Amino acid sequence: MSTSVLPDELVVDILSRLPVKSVCRFKCVCKSWLAFSSNPYYRQKLPRTPAGLLYRQREPVRLPWSLGTSIHLASLPGNGSEIDTRLNFVPLRYKNSNLEDCSNGLLLCYQGGGHKREEISNAIVCNPATQEWMALPNTEPGPPVCSTDLRLCFDPLWSQHFYVFKFQSIPHLTPHIGTTTEVEVFFSEDSSWSGCLWETEHAFVGDALFVNGVLYVKHLWLHEILALDAPDTSAQGLNSRIIQLPGFANDMFNCCDGCLCQASSVLCYAKQEMDGCVVRIWSLEGSDKWVVKHRGRMTDVFGRDNLLSIDTEGYWHFDYDILAFDMERELVFLEYKKADKIISVSISTGKRSRFVKIPKKFTQLYRSLFYVPYYGEVPALVR
Repeated sequence: MSTSVLPDELVVDILSRLPVKSVCRFKCVCKSWLAFSSNPYYRQKLPRTPAGLLYRQREPVRLPWSLGTSIHLASLPGNGSEIDTRLNFVPLRYKNSNLEDCSNGLLLCYQGGGHKREEISNAIVCNPATQEWMALPNTEPGPPVCSTDLRLCFDPLWSQHFYVFKFQSIPHLTPHIGTTTEVEVFFSEDSSWSGCLWETEHAFVGDALFVNGVLYVKHLWLHEILALDAPDTSAQGLNSRIIQLPGFANDMFNCCDGCLCQASSVLCYAKQEMDGCVVRIWSLEGSDKWVVKHRGRMTDVFGRDNLLSIDTEGYWHFDYDILAFDMERELVFLEYKKADKIISVSISTGKRSRFVKIPKKFTQLYRSLFYVPYYGEVPALVR
């Protein structure tokens, strides 16, 4: 009986459509399949394995009264990746930059905080996995701003180019009205900043995620997200729409309003039910339809039924926050606030494992970012 050998490109195309777990198992089938996972050309097409959570921690530097900001990786159990998150491959002047965002393996860092800044300077986009980077051109000074928020947008399955969306809040011309948020975009394709492409008086400054060419940004307090389509370099504006989130609104809750993530280029959203005993995960199907994909009980994870507390101002809050979730590996990452630790929980079995303890005194947990290394080529980045 004769057997035909499939071309490598066809084998990789088949493997790329499988879950991460299946691809990891198939590495043991034969040496040629194992070679696919280590080949730089094919590896970028295969499902990527998450490395863990990136977080910022303030540590002493040369002067005892000064503190420097460093980036750490809280690795998942079994992760053997050696990633230079301390950015030793970038020039010295960028070493103490703040971690602002992470998108599909790329990091966005810049020096200085996000308040009272008229321009963005010393900003870089880098890839710790390949140790490549680029400095972003400075933005032009503009009117005084109340705050600036940068969002990195990169999806290698959609484009090899990345974007940086800059949301800057500017005091309204009419007193007591508040602020207007203007949006400018950086294009890695030609290394240029646009002018203002979109503006709003609503506070879309929450968590954000870039999926399949669309940037989704949560509202600061309303139970909705803004969807902005990635523009081309000649765009004069941005296509936008508002999508209502599923689940309950946080009117009486002092907590994070759920968590955004993606699975197979589809936007997903995770949030606790009202009593905190169950976490639901939805996926966005079509333009605005949310469908429940998973429902995991947290009572077995924490060993009790009461997962709610009330503060002195009468607001309820959960004993844990959802930091991230990985649909491929069926894991949810939680910050267990009472025990000051982060745990991973299996969605299907409810089994948990503690993989990192971060001292709250020195850590900004709201900057914890889910990190999946990317080893492919990004044309704008260089060594």
